[in-house]
Amino acid sequence: MALFDALDADLWTMSPPCQPYTRQGLQKGSEDARSKSFSFLIDLLAKLKRKPTYLLMENVAGFEKSDTRTILLRQLQGVGYRFEEYLLNPLQLCIPNSRTRYYLLAKLDQPPCGRTSEEFPPQFRHNVSGVSLIQPAAGVDGRVDFERGIWHHEEVRQVKHFMEELSAEAAVPFRICPKVLERHGYVHDVVTPEDRRTCCFTKGYTHYAEGTGSILQLSGIVGTDPMTTDNTRYFTPREVANLMGFPAEFGFPATTSTRQGYRLLGNSLSVSVVAMLMDYLIHRM
Repeated sequence: MALFDALDADLWTMSPPCQPYTRQGLQKGSEDARSKSFSFLIDLLAKLKRKPTYLLMENVAGFEKSDTRTILLRQLQGVGYRFEEYLLNPLQLCIPNSRTRYYLLAKLDQPPCGRTSEEFPPQFRHNVSGVSLIQPAAGVDGRVDFERGIWHHEEVRQVKHFMEELSAEAAVPFRICPKVLERHGYVHDVVTPEDRRTCCFTKGYTHYAEGTGSILQLSGIVGTDPMTTDNTRYFTPREVANLMGFPAEFGFPATTSTRQGYRLLGNSLSVSVVAMLMDYLIHRM
């Protein structure tokens, strides 16, 4: 406890393990052992003498349905934070990468109330005050569909604006071998430089074919012209970083392998979205 009070932190940023909340997982929430570190921090907020003024948390879409969310919001309300919840996607910022995530912003500026609500019905926002964002479409069941509603929006920038200019030699390590194209080409998400979307890049990119990120077909018509080693490649780590909003001066240490770079980026977050939220949290919320 003394250690955390000694830090005297103004801001906590948190991106706790997402496995307890993913749609593909068991969705055990607070009962999952991987959520215990986050539960510790939630409990800690009530005990700190010097609480952080600001909190910013990111997690996968699905966290908003968990019991961990309810536990967190009760604690925040009880110790004097007001908070806002968002479900946002980089596509809304005209960036051609789909990565829907849950974000929570909290600010300590009211006395502890000592009592909390039993339930916190969904009140998620898809727009940020003072920021121009593309609004996702609502499906027939009222559910917001980010990907389908924004994928081809004309305001989203084309993929080509985020690509590197690679020489034929520099592109060789990123070409997809014929065996992979033959066996798994049909499950890849394929985009062209003119497209306005890419799928979420995960730490398994290049290692697994399905659901780990898009591949790039440089010529021809997707679905009509065959994919070959010469016209199809993976996005480079630099290109993935560009799509995730990392600045041009960002780079990995020379000792970082390409594979490690993909894994680190896949475990990262959208810098563009978080930077926007951070500015709003500190200056306007």
